[in-house]
Amino acid sequence: MTVTTPASSPARSDGRRRVAIAVAACAALVALGAWIGSLYGGMIDLRVYRMGGSVLLHGQALYDAKLPGSGLPFTYPPFAAIAMVPLAAVPWGVALVTWTTISVLCITALWRTSLPKTFWSFISQRKRTAVLVALTVLSLLLEPVWQTIQFGQINLLLTAMILLDLVRPNNARLRGFWLGVTIGIKLTPLPFLALLVVTKQWRALRNALFGLLATMAVGFALVPHQSWRYWTSVILDANRVGGIAYTGNQSFNGFLHRIGNNAGWVQPTWFLLSAVFGLLVLWLARRYWLADERVTAIAVLALAVLYASPISWSHHWVWIIPLGVSLIRGINRVWGLNPAVATGVLFYGLFVLRSIWWVPYRDDRELDWSFWQAIPGNSHLIVGMIAFILLAVTSRSLPKASAGEQQ
Repeated sequence: MTVTTPASSPARSDGRRRVAIAVAACAALVALGAWIGSLYGGMIDLRVYRMGGSVLLHGQALYDAKLPGSGLPFTYPPFAAIAMVPLAAVPWGVALVTWTTISVLCITALWRTSLPKTFWSFISQRKRTAVLVALTVLSLLLEPVWQTIQFGQINLLLTAMILLDLVRPNNARLRGFWLGVTIGIKLTPLPFLALLVVTKQWRALRNALFGLLATMAVGFALVPHQSWRYWTSVILDANRVGGIAYTGNQSFNGFLHRIGNNAGWVQPTWFLLSAVFGLLVLWLARRYWLADERVTAIAVLALAVLYASPISWSHHWVWIIPLGVSLIRGINRVWGLNPAVATGVLFYGLFVLRSIWWVPYRDDRELDWSFWQAIPGNSHLIVGMIAFILLAVTSRSLPKASAGEQQ
């Protein structure tokens, strides 16, 4: 009897070859698309990331540096700048194509992970790649996704890292570690730790804290002065990230500042709204997690991050990919297929419309919006809240089993 080891399996080798071809093809298409779309002259956030890596390479002060032409500072933890050193060390075109290819592949990964097994069971193996490619291309029409691509933002990568990490089996090696790493790159995923606490995922919580501490340790080991400065002063400076009332800030804080500007009631109201909504989100996310609806639980928790953060730029809302899938599944479970399809078209269609940009913005023109201008100007918040309410209503049909409550 002949035994073939997995390492020498022709199927595995063929799979790796297909992945390599797919990545190469994606990179070629990205390069062509960037040229057609004139992205080589833009990608402002990628330029900031590369500036952070370049500053470290030249031994300069990370948090005093400003991007030439725009004056934008580096606002992320030191580990993020360390991770960007490879992109700073290569020519701009190489960095752009590499970074954008990673983001595009993350879109594919988000769809592949978010869509349930029941969906894939209706599609033949040969057609699955075509479906994923189509979904990835169509996703570029979504306002948060396209904003992430054209700015060269990191959101798609962080979202994919969190989702792919936490949907793994509870006994998966170092599950939760990559969540911790994302927090060490950009602090906004920090509330995801609360999901691990309320669902008693102590092992994943330990790994997440280990991942975060590992990024901090790397920072202090390589750039101790910059790390000390960040964790003791820069982290508290909210003015480094831009105008709070700007329409691109789709958070409770942005909404309240557009109504009251810097009035005394804005800050305490933001704290109260964030606390109440955060508790409601935790309750709903826990309910979905215990019903073994992991993607939905994670997507629901992402709403707390988006609403409660001081700044949630519209490109942070790439979480709408798994959130929309979860919403369609919930509607289908309770009211059937036709309402579910209609809901999906409306949900994703509203983000395709990009209505937050229909109204006057910049230079504090948001402070003078009429009631009717405020509706499209806050449309991400409105659509997200409707999705939350519908997911709360449809959660009543979930099974009571505690499949997700394992350490």
